[in-house]
Amino acid sequence: MELGDSNSSVSSGPDKILSLCWNAGALGASYYDIDQLELFAIQQAIEPRPQYALLRELVRRYNPLFYVLSGASCFLDDCTELLGLPPRTTTGAPDSSRASESTATNVKIYEFHAKAQATAKNRLLALKVSGMPLESDERECRTFLESMLPFEQELLVHSVGNLLLLLDSAGDMVPTERLVTKVNLTTPSTQLIIDGLTYEALQIFDASRHPSGFKCGTDTRGLSVYSLFNRCSSKNGEEWLSRLMTQPIRDSSELKRRHDTVQWLLENVRYGNQFDLCLKHLSNVGLLYRKILQATARNREWKMLKKNLYYLYSLCKVCTMALEVPATAGTLVEDLGRYSRNPDNALKHVLYTVDKCLDLEKGEEENKVVIRAGLDPEIDQLRDQYDGLRRLVLETSRLEMENLQLDMGHVCVTYLPSFGFVISTQIDDQLQRSGIFNNASFDLVFQADQTAYFQINLCKELNTEFGQLIGRMIEQELALLTRLTTYVGHKFPEIMDVFKLAGKLDALISFATVAKMHRYVRPIISEGKSLVVQAGRHVLLEHQKTYRPNDTNIGETNHHYVSVLAADTSLGKTTYLKELAIICYLAHVGSFVPATHAQIPILDSIYTRLDHPESIFSGKSSFMSELYQMSNVLQHASSKSLVMIDEFGKGTNYVEGKSLLVASVEHLLKRGIHAPLTFVTTKFTGIEEFLPRSHQFLSLKIHREAQGNSRDGCNDSTMNMTAADPDDPSEALKTSYQLASRAVAFAMIKYHQSCGQSPGTETVRLLMDGTPITRVAERCLEISHPPSDHPRQRQQ
Repeated sequence: MELGDSNSSVSSGPDKILSLCWNAGALGASYYDIDQLELFAIQQAIEPRPQYALLRELVRRYNPLFYVLSGASCFLDDCTELLGLPPRTTTGAPDSSRASESTATNVKIYEFHAKAQATAKNRLLALKVSGMPLESDERECRTFLESMLPFEQELLVHSVGNLLLLLDSAGDMVPTERLVTKVNLTTPSTQLIIDGLTYEALQIFDASRHPSGFKCGTDTRGLSVYSLFNRCSSKNGEEWLSRLMTQPIRDSSELKRRHDTVQWLLENVRYGNQFDLCLKHLSNVGLLYRKILQATARNREWKMLKKNLYYLYSLCKVCTMALEVPATAGTLVEDLGRYSRNPDNALKHVLYTVDKCLDLEKGEEENKVVIRAGLDPEIDQLRDQYDGLRRLVLETSRLEMENLQLDMGHVCVTYLPSFGFVISTQIDDQLQRSGIFNNASFDLVFQADQTAYFQINLCKELNTEFGQLIGRMIEQELALLTRLTTYVGHKFPEIMDVFKLAGKLDALISFATVAKMHRYVRPIISEGKSLVVQAGRHVLLEHQKTYRPNDTNIGETNHHYVSVLAADTSLGKTTYLKELAIICYLAHVGSFVPATHAQIPILDSIYTRLDHPESIFSGKSSFMSELYQMSNVLQHASSKSLVMIDEFGKGTNYVEGKSLLVASVEHLLKRGIHAPLTFVTTKFTGIEEFLPRSHQFLSLKIHREAQGNSRDGCNDSTMNMTAADPDDPSEALKTSYQLASRAVAFAMIKYHQSCGQSPGTETVRLLMDGTPITRVAERCLEISHPPSDHPRQRQQ
């Protein structure tokens, strides 16, 4: 496997089936990983409608190939917009499956009632998983499954049961129990939430889209954070790198484990090079395993499996030697090394068993799976007779085939169950000129894959006399191969766990490689709200031009959780916001960060109002898109969130835009100590007139080009203040109008939070222009707290 190309795609394609079940404001979810052959159940969580914050995050994170849906009717209707699915055309029982016209993603809808829930639960209870006692009864199986999954969470159980029912109906020859090698339980509380627009704005994965909605999904990719970090040695490592970068976490113990591993790799480069020599030979063993279970694996699949096992075992042995190095404790290297020391590890036993049972070199010559000689005396005896008959047929036909001037190196004799002994040779120009197709001594049986199969009279005689003998040999070989397949299937879940560790190690080696190349430092992960970055850099822009580092200090010497930076010129405000957000993001995926020192708090989410890609297919104006993003920020941001707001309000006129921005900042300040870590940039340099500059949680920095202030010299005490005369009637009227606009803007935010949607553009205009100053407060109350006869809000 060649080194990962920096411009390669993130992954080979969607490889997950996502099952969702929603009812009464709660969501149960699970998904099946097709490549890893594992089922993941996600802890049931509160999911208010119509925001569906967790659902949107799951869809963005896993990019499913197939959806399984169940729940209340209103939820199924909402999925039409949420998942881009075709609208439901019937009010009765849902169809079995549909294909989305816009995204080509399939969906299957299961009914949601007591009987359907019982069916799904019974299917889950019938599941046989690795580690379960072989002769366990129904009660023991239930106890084992209850130790893995919380059966009191009915929506989660229904979701997992529906997923298993779908796998049962997939039409595969392999039973579901073989396809599910492991069941895992995850919780949303360990995941860092980042919406899709933030991923696009930060260029984590570059997926440039045409504004018209066309030219999507191409393999051509530009510079992105993923392409910068993609230094993986194997495809398995690339998939794990994509997984780590699409699933940032807030589990401090796991982050410490990743950072410890990257630190160890930086200090032990020699071992890292040895790891690469083993990792570059690893491929997708999940696909090989499925072919083996389906009995469709040929000799090359078994050979590829053995190759993967060999290099994985070699990797574990190198890790065992690395255990002698200091500071190995608490790293992935320690896990792989200690696994290799276990004398009962499945990896060593399966590798030994495959090598002892199969003669892969001889199988490559014969293009079939061959049982190694000496394993079964009866099979050896039958094979000796079989080989003698093959030589007899070949020698009998040799003279006549040489007269036809055929290359005997391309001629072989084999036994096919449907036809018996046949002589096969490659179809080429020499064979066409030989006249063998018109020779009465050679009967053409069939042609396939550029190979012709013939029979002579001796073949027919041997079929009659020795057909049963050859059939018995094939049956015994098949029985032994079935036993081998069963043994490998029993040990495979443990082997997959080791492959996962190897893939994660490959991704962390990429982190270490980039950290060494670009002088990244290890971030200090803290539990408080201190965000300190010294000489922070933008991971992408620092490679394209001279970049000036930036310092950030929040929570260490102050409590300025809301920072406002206003400048009327282009000073790199947006770049600074992206730089800071990427640094926090990298710290939560386990990477080092571009700075000389960084202390990052554990965040639960990152929300941004940055540049938004406009498209005619979005159905929203530029201003409405801004309102949508800002409303999402204000609704979901918590005390542990990082919020980046850039140029909010630029989609409308000056007064309205500034009013919306001021109202949003005031809304965040009212949270006090529970305010999220917020950074706001704007060109409205007069914003200091409307914000409480002495607020303990607010940091306000203004830069005006007219005064020639530098970016570093811009602080609260050196601002260029232009005071207005309070006795001027025009100024008083202007101030009143701006105060009214702020009140109306705040009312709009409250409207969006309570009703789940933004007011229409015409409603906004009426509020801003048609409301007398004296009725502003009353109109705001009417909007944010409608009377009882107001149309009912959407069901939560």
